[in-house]
Amino acid sequence: MDQIIKTTNHPIKVRKLLGPIGRFMLKIVNWDVVGVLPDKKRIIIASAPHSSTFDAIYAYFVCLATDLKFYFLGSVSMFTRIVVPLPFKKNPDKLGIPHPFGKFQNNALLEFGGIPVWRTKPTGVTQQVIDQLKSKDKFILYLTVEGEMKTNETIKSGFHYIGKALDATIVPTKIDYENRRFELMEELPLTDSAELDKESLMDRYHLVKGRNKVFYKPGTK
Repeated sequence: MDQIIKTTNHPIKVRKLLGPIGRFMLKIVNWDVVGVLPDKKRIIIASAPHSSTFDAIYAYFVCLATDLKFYFLGSVSMFTRIVVPLPFKKNPDKLGIPHPFGKFQNNALLEFGGIPVWRTKPTGVTQQVIDQLKSKDKFILYLTVEGEMKTNETIKSGFHYIGKALDATIVPTKIDYENRRFELMEELPLTDSAELDKESLMDRYHLVKGRNKVFYKPGTK
């Protein structure tokens, strides 16, 4: 795991309490992260396959363990409400149960790197992410490129448009349950074609075993 933190563009902010906790938890769950984080100012960790809430838990431990700040996306309801599995409301931005400590929850998640997104806004999620990150000189964005956990065999093109708009480096990353690790692969150069970039990215994930599914490139299963 030591290799990932060697970057001058993203200096380490030592977490005296949370850092050791993150490293301890990675040992407990027998999970690791391998590969090298490129020394670039704007980075998108493009991960797949996303098939379980455990993916986010392990990613959280990695974030703590590496002492780096990662940005991540979440439904706006996650920032102020108690998230429950049943959608009591038709409005996707108001799922969950409101509570009196919502403001504290919101501030804590924002401080940790959370980016709230509204699914009912006229501007799509991709544009919302671009708008919130374009003023930042440096960032590491953790992105699940499938967009959701349901079984599918494709990825969304948001990584391409965010990467092009923000001149960010795309780092394909396997969520590999067979070897119990996140694997950072060689960066993916973006072209002018979202479809070509999707094809190239899906080649990287082909046959990777997630917790609840194996990623197959379309037409190969």
